[in-house]
Amino acid sequence: MSKVTLKTGGTSNGEAQFVRFVENIIVKLTENADLFTDADPSIADLEQALAKVKQAQADAAYRDKRFVVLKNQAFAALKAMVYHLSLYVERQANGDAAVILAAGFNPSARGGIGIEPAPRPKFLSVEVNARIPGITTLKTSYWKGNVAYRFEYRKKNSDVDWTVVTSTRSNVTITGLESVQEYEFRVAYVGRHPQITYSDVVSSYVF
Repeated sequence: MSKVTLKTGGTSNGEAQFVRFVENIIVKLTENADLFTDADPSIADLEQALAKVKQAQADAAYRDKRFVVLKNQAFAALKAMVYHLSLYVERQANGDAAVILAAGFNPSARGGIGIEPAPRPKFLSVEVNARIPGITTLKTSYWKGNVAYRFEYRKKNSDVDWTVVTSTRSNVTITGLESVQEYEFRVAYVGRHPQITYSDVVSSYVF
C-alpha cells in the first residue's frame, strides 16, 4: 500500500521547488475536486497561504531582516498546511497511489517501512531578551525526521488555549508578549505520523 510523501519531485528542497509543488497540488485538487469534496484544509485556504508566501518572498527580495522573518513565518505556515492536507489525502487514498497522485502528492514505494511517531523533544530552552520587552527565543534539539517544529505558549496558570507557532527551524523568536508576566512554553516535533508528543513545559518570566 502506498503512503503520501512530501517529496516535491525535484532535485532541490528549496523554497522555489516547494512553491511549484504546492502550485501543482492546487491544480490537481481543482481538476479532481470530486475525489476531495471535503478537503481539509480547503483549496481556498491553500491558495491564500501560497499567495502570502509569494508576497512575502517579493517583500524580502532586498534582504530586509524584518521581511525575511515574515517570509520565513509564511513559508513555515504553508509547509504546516501542506502537511495537514497530506494526512487528509492519505485517509482518502487508503493506500491507492492513483488517488495520491490525483491530489498532486507523490506516493511512496509499495511495501515501505511504516512511519513511526516523532520522538519527544529532549529539551526546550527559553532565552528572554532583557533589553527589548515582550520578546523571547525558544530553542529545542534538532530532529532530522521533522516536517516542522510546533512551539506553543500561554500565560502560566491560565486556562486559555495554547498559542501555536510553527517553524521549519529548531528555534523561533516570539514577540508581542506582555512584560513582567510569567509564561509557560512547550514544543513538539511534527513528523509524518499524526501523533504529537510534547516536551516538558518550561516556565519563564518575560521582561
